[in-house]
Amino acid sequence: MNRRDPESKTAPALPARELFEQASRRLDPGTATRLREARRAALAGPGRRPAPAWGLPAGAFAAAVLALGLAWWWPGHPAGPSAPLADAPGPAELEALLDEEPEFYAWLADAPVAMNEGVR
Repeated sequence: MNRRDPESKTAPALPARELFEQASRRLDPGTATRLREARRAALAGPGRRPAPAWGLPAGAFAAAVLALGLAWWWPGHPAGPSAPLADAPGPAELEALLDEEPEFYAWLADAPVAMNEGVR
């Protein structure tokens, strides 16, 4: 690259593009074709490699695990086991509870209640 062109008398004064054009004109057609193809291949970048054979089964497995996780987490099922109505305290039992600690139950009645609208 740093050597002078022996055929050109004005080589040091010529710009780089002119030197390139002169050198390109002296190439034989076969070499010029190979250089053009190599340039196209270099500009195109690396070729696309085929996907590994395990990619499809691993992706299907990951999708199935995700679907099962979402089905388990989705808020369509009850939040927990509900107590049967037979175990609920009757009116007499509620009166007995209110007689034990009336201040606590008065405070409890006035306390703010957080509502979870997603669970019914």
